[in-house]
Amino acid sequence: MNHFTIRDIENLCGIRAHTLRVWEMRYGIVQPRRKESKHRVYNTEDLKHILRISHLYHRGYKISRIASMSLDEMRKHTLENHHKNNFESLINQLMEASIDMDENQFRDVLDHSIRNLGAEQCMIHVIYPFLNMVGLLWMTGNVIPAQEHFASNLIRNCICRQLESLPTTSPDRRERTVLFCPPGEYHEIPLLFMQYLLTAQGKRCVNFGCDTNTEVISAYVKRNTVSTILVHHITNFTDQAPGAYLQELLATFPDQRIIASGPVFHEAGITDNRLLYLGGLEEMLHFARQ
Repeated sequence: MNHFTIRDIENLCGIRAHTLRVWEMRYGIVQPRRKESKHRVYNTEDLKHILRISHLYHRGYKISRIASMSLDEMRKHTLENHHKNNFESLINQLMEASIDMDENQFRDVLDHSIRNLGAEQCMIHVIYPFLNMVGLLWMTGNVIPAQEHFASNLIRNCICRQLESLPTTSPDRRERTVLFCPPGEYHEIPLLFMQYLLTAQGKRCVNFGCDTNTEVISAYVKRNTVSTILVHHITNFTDQAPGAYLQELLATFPDQRIIASGPVFHEAGITDNRLLYLGGLEEMLHFARQ
């Protein structure tokens, strides 16, 4: 079972630590255990309960009313907002399903979100914020690899299904955008989402996926008309600086535009008229819609 500090709970639920302490003393909303140092320690059930409380509180419910609700009442009111396509409710329900590794619940929330919001809006308002929460849990050591892989795999499969539902790009469009993650990078979801955005715009693209070396891309470029090469990277390079890697790409592909997507490239320090940096989701959307 994972454990959380009051600061973890504050960051994940958007309720100040001082407010949580007051609510605990006044309303008994949770009863965290304490370390020998007297610091509060919360478990996964506490986190799920406070996520529900946070959701209702930010929707205008008074804490005194929330504290008087039974668990069934709280779930009922949370579900009402779920069916109104409230983003926070959807994100919280994905988080609950991920913590419990409840595949049916996770799929139900994803399917509901896509059905009512559309794939693109679901990615922007639900999946990306959810992944940011999972990232925060991972950074604080409060999510186990199984939970992260569980959620990521279901999201990956969901995006792949949405890709399959898009119309086939016209074969007359000869120019292609090549997408890939460099060696050692296995975060595939942003790459898949970019593939979805480009394909939805009628652009032809080829996704080589994760952990792909430059030689593979070079072999493809020699045999096909490629206008743009997009590389996405989140984690750190192990044997090469980001700037040196981008210089290598520019030299290897002198006729293509290079798109560097992901936080690793933020401080690469390379300037070239063929090089474009995409720092985040908004810039990814802008690039795809050009």
